[in-house]
Amino acid sequence: MKLFPILAAAALLAGCSTTFVRETPVHVRVADGVSLDATPVVEALLELKGTHIQAANGTWKDQVFSVQCVLKGDGEKLTAVFLAPQLRLLTVTLTKPHTITCERAPQIPRAFEPEYALADIAYVNLDAETLRRAVSPTLRVEDDGTTRRILAGKVLVAELVRKPDGDVLFANKVHGYSYTLRPVSQ
Repeated sequence: MKLFPILAAAALLAGCSTTFVRETPVHVRVADGVSLDATPVVEALLELKGTHIQAANGTWKDQVFSVQCVLKGDGEKLTAVFLAPQLRLLTVTLTKPHTITCERAPQIPRAFEPEYALADIAYVNLDAETLRRAVSPTLRVEDDGTTRRILAGKVLVAELVRKPDGDVLFANKVHGYSYTLRPVSQ
């Protein structure tokens, strides 16, 4: 029996992941005419330590989505894995100084730039002072412990609200999506 043709056919039907490596992160559009240099954001994220599992349920363009994000960092390397039920959608690995390795499933559009997901991870997971250092002078971070607002001038880029039960309501105002983030473990 010829196993290779069967495996090759299965791979074609299932689709193959695409992997790319970027030594220099691309800029993230955060408002009309305003872009954020993602390099300091990547460098700040590399400082995250431990394993964090977060479940997100949200909407984008009237479409409902559900995903889990597993973050694992040791101060030198950070891996973010995005999972949908029964499917690994995306793995983004950061290594010093600011290299991004991205492996995406065929369901993820080719136009996807991992820096956008990394900006959201930073907006939600970095402490306020670290985030301020990573995004200034392009963005301003206002954080009173319950609500965090990220602004480009007077334009609200993103907002998160921490609920007493530990959930976080997040909205990216520029790109038009929102989700509720629930920590699964820390």
